[in-house]
Amino acid sequence: MPRINVKDTNVHERTFNGKDGKQQIIREQRASLDLGDGYELPFRVGLGTGAVHPVGAYDISPESFSLGRFGDLELSRYLKLVPVKVAAPVATKVA
Repeated sequence: MPRINVKDTNVHERTFNGKDGKQQIIREQRASLDLGDGYELPFRVGLGTGAVHPVGAYDISPESFSLGRFGDLELSRYLKLVPVKVAAPVATKVA
């Protein structure tokens, strides 16, 4: 299953003037998509006004998927990431 990996909490901000002349800020965080083949594909996760994702592994929330105007699968501009829960190690009793 594809995994999203966030390796740091650095936020990249870009500012520009919108069509209305007001200053706009784009906030992004870098992440990578791991397809399980040993290669990770870097990409940017748009944060909007949301919180920074802590370092860790994530799945993409089903809320981030939708059908487009012509029935195509689309991803939301602002992905919702769900932390992957790591199973706690099972303690073994030594006799």
